[in-house]
Amino acid sequence: MCGIAGIVKLKGPAVPETIAAVRRMMEAQVHRGPDDSGIVAFGAPSSSPVTPDPSGPSAVLGHRRLAIIDLSDAGHQPMANEDGSVWVTYNGEIYNFQELRTELIGRGHRFRSRTDTEVLVHGYEEWDLEGLLARLRGMFAFGLWDQRRRRLFLARDRLGEKPLYYAWQSGTLLFASELKALLASGLIERRLNPAAVVAYLTLGSVPAPLTMIEGVQALPPGCFLTLQDGRLDLERYWRLAFEEDPDLTEGEALEEVRALLKEAVRLRLVADVPVGAFLSGGVDSSAIVALMREVTGGTIRTFSMVFEEQEFSEGRFARRVAREFETEHTEYVVTAEEVLRELPRIIEAMDQPTIDGVNTYFVSKVTRQSGTIVALSGVGGDELFGGYPSFRLVPRLYRLARLTHTVPGGRWVFKRALGLLGQDGRAHKLRTLFHHPPSPEAAYLAVRGLFLGETLGTLVSPDLLTQASQQWTPLGYLQDLTRDYKGASLSNTASLLELRTYMHNQLLRDTDVMSMAHSLEVRLPFLDHRLVEFLEKVPASYKFRGTPKRLLLQALDGRLPKEVTDRPKWTFTFPFERWFRSDPAWRSTLEEALRRPLDGVLDTLGVSLLWDRFLEGRVHWSRVWGVTVLKLWIEVNRTI
Repeated sequence: MCGIAGIVKLKGPAVPETIAAVRRMMEAQVHRGPDDSGIVAFGAPSSSPVTPDPSGPSAVLGHRRLAIIDLSDAGHQPMANEDGSVWVTYNGEIYNFQELRTELIGRGHRFRSRTDTEVLVHGYEEWDLEGLLARLRGMFAFGLWDQRRRRLFLARDRLGEKPLYYAWQSGTLLFASELKALLASGLIERRLNPAAVVAYLTLGSVPAPLTMIEGVQALPPGCFLTLQDGRLDLERYWRLAFEEDPDLTEGEALEEVRALLKEAVRLRLVADVPVGAFLSGGVDSSAIVALMREVTGGTIRTFSMVFEEQEFSEGRFARRVAREFETEHTEYVVTAEEVLRELPRIIEAMDQPTIDGVNTYFVSKVTRQSGTIVALSGVGGDELFGGYPSFRLVPRLYRLARLTHTVPGGRWVFKRALGLLGQDGRAHKLRTLFHHPPSPEAAYLAVRGLFLGETLGTLVSPDLLTQASQQWTPLGYLQDLTRDYKGASLSNTASLLELRTYMHNQLLRDTDVMSMAHSLEVRLPFLDHRLVEFLEKVPASYKFRGTPKRLLLQALDGRLPKEVTDRPKWTFTFPFERWFRSDPAWRSTLEEALRRPLDGVLDTLGVSLLWDRFLEGRVHWSRVWGVTVLKLWIEVNRTI
């Protein structure tokens, strides 16, 4: 796992100022790669490995390394092919690199390291970019510079496990693993993006390709960007399909899911450093640990968090799984005082504001302190196997909306019923749902939305809301994601939306930045693209009928203790509700943060009313937390 950075200019050499800007970008990402750093310039008078055309583009690539495979100096990046005509700066892990390496050696390529990185430059030589991407099995984000063709490629993995941001301005392209690195270049104006602010308050995270900074975009998952001859082109090389195979039997599905998941875990144990696992005690993380034990006889380190507030802790379930599979288990008690003390570092680590991620910050901290460098996680299991309430609620709300729109007088009756619910958050969400034509996307928004409709309007500056609505609307965003999937079942539509929104924009981004804040690599077996592609073909009735995660539990075939599989779904959350109300230090911190004005962004009176309603028990803690995070993030990053 690493941090990458680079600048390509259409005209002129790679002057010292450009090289210095890339160095600043690398320094801002030292946490992503504390083991080594490197920089290479193309177009500078004396540093180009291949003599450039002085009138053409120049490029500077930078890299910070967290050594995972081949810990020697041979793994130094940026890395080149044999003659120095192709260079790459890369973040991620290619799990099938040994297979690809053997094939490339058979085709005459000479390797100088044992890293997965080198597969990229030789694979590009042999298969070109699209042929290479089709063969990669893993998580990755990389910048590849073809010096002979004066061409840059930026590419990102299929599901978006690894981040990649870029900015294109006045003939210059900047890219990096983190938004803060682009800001550190000194070449990006710290101007807040109104659409991103509204999108964050709507969904609890910033949806790609938006970012909080105007002019900076996130490269979408499954896409690559090409800069050549002054043109910037974005292309998609992979997409979610959800095309069910009616000939697939349930028995065949179980057997294949079992085999693919076991293989995905086995591939993600390859490393030259200690590997462990996050273990919450839920089905997904427990499944990963069970399969780790099947494929390795060595020591397995597991890590979980518990709270002094016992009703929020899953510790007993994690301990039960640890005993079952004989892991070396570490349990870390997180207190209100520690979370508050770490809050400035948590906000800084976020890179973009999010209402989640605090749990990953702390479990990553204790994992790295143990000497473990790589951890496996169960992220993706809920989205693929139907673990969230949204898999039940989205179809129900959609059908209810259709009913109220088609039955004479149905909308009037429903509005009257909503009036009886008063002004709480659920009522506002349902009102928003019935303001739009019935659709799965509107139902999903009602389930997942943070601030919607009139509640958003009372919170955000009117001018900012107007600017944002010209660029982004929540339903328009969700409908773009599902545009190619109108024939899918409602459950598969919910799965698609969970994968492309909550998982991609929140869970994956939080997992990456919070783990990398502690120089820890996290690997996600459930997101192996071969497993995902197979699950897209499995009929929805096999995956989502009856018990949540029915297909996964059957595929595990009794491997997990019944205490884990038979208990109700537990949504892991911090005791924020209690802390915000009852802990004097937390309450004081929140009141002070919310009291500070944010002119042009948030309405001061609206924020004050939000806090009052929370204290009255009429607003969920996540809304107060969401606004607090936004204000602190803007202050830390000096954007307005």
